[in-house]
Amino acid sequence: ILAEMRALARETGTALIWISHDLATVSSLADRVMVMYAGRIVESGAVATTLRAPRNPYTRGLLDSLPATAKPGEKLNQIPGTTPSLLALPPGCPFAPRCAHGDALCATDPPTIESHGRVLRCHHPLDGVA
Repeated sequence: ILAEMRALARETGTALIWISHDLATVSSLADRVMVMYAGRIVESGAVATTLRAPRNPYTRGLLDSLPATAKPGEKLNQIPGTTPSLLALPPGCPFAPRCAHGDALCATDPPTIESHGRVLRCHHPLDGVA
């Protein structure tokens, strides 16, 4: 199916938007990725750069929880807590209650940071080193 979708997009000269929780599929199909949390884009950029060196703590948490990153016989990493209700989001960054970097500043809307073709929303961006 993926090969057929790529071929159709190429033949018709159209873009393809693929919405998925499967990061392996996204990384093999897309040129760019947008990572969303609670209905908001928290990081976007070229697939290779974003998935190799994420700057948003949520993106890092997603990648760290992939089964491929676990050692055999050990528990999988997971992001602590639960996803908030979209009907009752906390003020500011909705990921803050689950984030290891969350603090009082995170109760305000995070800034949009644009750099080198990447965009992220976070008060405490990671250095991007994998």
